[in-house]
Amino acid sequence: DRDSSWARVVAERVAMQTLTTGFSPVLGHSNTALTIKSSPPKTAAAARRLGVRSGSLTKRNEQQQWQRRFCALVPQTLLYYFDTEYAESARGIIDLEFYTDVEIVAKNTIRLSTPPDIPLRSFFFRADSEEQCAAWAAALTRERYFVVADERDAYQKLQSEFQKESSAAAEKVEGLKSDVASMRRSVEASELRRQTALNSLRALAVAMGLSDEAAASLGEPKEAVREVAHRLHYHMRRVSHLEGAIEALRDEHVAKSSDDPRPSRAREIDELRERLAAARRAREREATARAALQSEKLTLKSRLDELQQRVEAAANARLKLETKAADLADQKKLLVREVKATRKAVAKAEADLQTRRAGADDHLRDLALQRVGFLTPQDRSDSLESSLNDLCGNSSDASSVYNLDDDPRVLSPAPA
Repeated sequence: DRDSSWARVVAERVAMQTLTTGFSPVLGHSNTALTIKSSPPKTAAAARRLGVRSGSLTKRNEQQQWQRRFCALVPQTLLYYFDTEYAESARGIIDLEFYTDVEIVAKNTIRLSTPPDIPLRSFFFRADSEEQCAAWAAALTRERYFVVADERDAYQKLQSEFQKESSAAAEKVEGLKSDVASMRRSVEASELRRQTALNSLRALAVAMGLSDEAAASLGEPKEAVREVAHRLHYHMRRVSHLEGAIEALRDEHVAKSSDDPRPSRAREIDELRERLAAARRAREREATARAALQSEKLTLKSRLDELQQRVEAAANARLKLETKAADLADQKKLLVREVKATRKAVAKAEADLQTRRAGADDHLRDLALQRVGFLTPQDRSDSLESSLNDLCGNSSDASSVYNLDDDPRVLSPAPA
């Protein structure tokens, strides 16, 4: 029941592959250009660049004719073959998921076949030398899985390096966050000093004659500075006018001092002098406040520009980290899918190997039991050794040699 279910699943997959891609494993010799869904079309040059192994082999078609073909083994389940190494499209593609039996059947000739429960044709490829034949056989059975393992190790190394970079970047981001918080506190302190200076300018404007309502409407320091400067200019003009009036009174007093001295005029002059001195002091305070306010304004502007630049740099660094994290997540998904497919193929190969070993053990035991009662001791030993060599040669694709002496199930011959 298990074999029939497996055969039915394989038949359904072959039918679905034929319907969706226009390609059947038994029609690989067709001249029609082939395209497999989930695998982009590849030229001979692209297949050679991406393949585990590539080179020219001689392929036998269904008419038993040998034809020269350029072959490329692409990890991990497809074998492309082309008319030449410069062909733009593949002449055929063999799905190695079904063709799991790889065997050297003759001199430099490799046979690709399916298990007995999958009725598909076999493919024969002839190499130019024994070394080339052995290399192709190893690539078809093992090396195509090693490439996936190497890529997995490379992805793991890349992931480890990215984790280190991500940790360093996270620490840097935390440092930038603390710097931004410190700058924000500095900005808040600067805003507090700005508000204090604005209140001082408002009070100075009120002292110069501005109403409380008009002073409260001054929302920016530059407006308050403009108003104070305007009123200071007005007061300076009044001071100049008063100085001229004082000089005129002094001249008049000097001219009339000999005839009509008036102490009241002296008192007026003293009062005017006091008012003039007060106006000068107010002007000096206003000039000092204006200079301090301008300096504070320039300092705040420079610090604000610096803060904006650092915030933009932190945002750019965070964007780069997020992009790199997304790329790594995509690479990890691809790696997981490839590792799962590799594990399935390895498990299947191990199951086939165990089945072959069990069959070889049973066959060897039956031969030994059949011959042990009809031969002399010397003939029995020679016959068993010959049978062992034949079985080892027939099961070379299972990559194991069976030792008859180690099998406790084989009965020792009776002493002569």
